[in-house]
Amino acid sequence: MEVYSERKKVLIVDDEELTRILLSRILERTHVEGLQILMAEDGEEALRIAIEERPGLILLDVLLPKMNGYDVCQQVRSLSDYDPYIVVLTARGNSGDRSRAHALGANDFMTKPFNPTRLTDQLYQIWGIQH
Repeated sequence: MEVYSERKKVLIVDDEELTRILLSRILERTHVEGLQILMAEDGEEALRIAIEERPGLILLDVLLPKMNGYDVCQQVRSLSDYDPYIVVLTARGNSGDRSRAHALGANDFMTKPFNPTRLTDQLYQIWGIQH
């Protein structure tokens, strides 16, 4: 297996602490070398962290205080020289939500409750890791 020396920053954005903890534990179980997990509980904090830290992956809830996930996604996509992989994770799973997320620049869309194995497999694919 190749050695992945680049730091892999992931920003978890969800207003529910339990969801942030669950997602961080799923990420930690991937045993990806150099993984750095950042967390935000509202949209404004998420945007600030994205601008300052430039994580390569953002796991983004839609229903957030202060700024919703769609607006965060749109703002992140407007930043120059920054193109993270954005996965929208939401309890709202209708086709309109999915279409809106993709129209605003989300790379993927997953509904809650999400399948941890599917999420892990997707992360490996995003990072180009064979497992």
